[in-house]
Amino acid sequence: MTEDEGGAMMQPDKPSDLDTEDPKESAPTHDRHRDPNKPYHVEWDLRNEAAIWVNAAPAGYNFFPFATELRNWMLRKPARLGVFVKGRDKYTNKYTYQASVLISVFQLIINDSAEFILASEPSDPHDAEIKRIRLYSENVLYTARICEALIKQLLFCTDFVEDQYKGAALGALLSKPCSGCRSEENRHKLSLLGSLAHHYGLCGAYENCLDKHISIVNRRRNLKAAHTESDTFNLKTPQKVRSQYEKEMSEVGEELLHMLQHIGQIETMMMDEVSRHLS
Repeated sequence: MTEDEGGAMMQPDKPSDLDTEDPKESAPTHDRHRDPNKPYHVEWDLRNEAAIWVNAAPAGYNFFPFATELRNWMLRKPARLGVFVKGRDKYTNKYTYQASVLISVFQLIINDSAEFILASEPSDPHDAEIKRIRLYSENVLYTARICEALIKQLLFCTDFVEDQYKGAALGALLSKPCSGCRSEENRHKLSLLGSLAHHYGLCGAYENCLDKHISIVNRRRNLKAAHTESDTFNLKTPQKVRSQYEKEMSEVGEELLHMLQHIGQIETMMMDEVSRHLS
C-alpha cells in the first residue's frame, strides 16, 4: 500500500480494532516487575488516528518514515525529505510536522558542518573554536530532539495517553515512573520506546543496542547542549579545530545512524500493521 492508498475501514467516530476504550495508564500485573529499576514494556494497540481519514474513509498512514529517509540522506542515498505544513499536507499527527521542521534544520547544520570542515582559507583561531562549539552543540541538541519527535510521532498512533509523552524529554521516553502504580513504594518504571519495540518483537535490538545508543545521546545532550555547560574552549590552530570537529561530528553521526536504523524498523512494521487494518 502506498501513502495515499487504503482499503475498507470503519469511520473514525465509530469503535473499531484501531480504537481503545481504556488508554494505557495503568500498570500490568506487578508480579512481573521484580526489578523496580528495569523499565517494563507495556502492551498497546493502534488507534484510529494511526490512519489519515478523508471523507470518512482511510487515506494512508498518519505518520511519515522519517528515520528511514533521514538515514538515507545521511548516507547520500535518494531520500524523500521536506517540511510538512498544516493545512497544506494531509497529516493530522502534529509530531509529523514537528519532526519535519527539526530535520530540515538539522540538514542545514550538517551542511554548515561540512562547509566548516572542508574550508581551506585561514581563519581566526578564536572564531574557529567558537564556531566548532556552536556547531557541535547544535548537532548534539538536534540529534536528541529529532529522536524525541520520531518516537512521539509513532506513539501518537497508539492508545498510550498523550499526556504520558507529550512534554517528555528523551530520557522520560526511555524510562519513566509508571503512573498506574498506586503504591509509591512499589512503583516500577516503564519505557515507552521499549514498548514500541516490544510490540513488534524487537526487544532484543532495543535492549542490546537502541537503548544504549539513545542513552548516550541523551547524556551527551544533557552535558553539552541542554544546560549552562558548554564544550571546553581550547585555543588552537583552525586546522586542528576543524580536525577535532570532524571526529566529533563523525561520532555523533554514527550514533544517530544506528538509532535511525532501529527506529526505522519500528516505522516499517507499524506501516505494515496499519496497512493490514486498512485492507
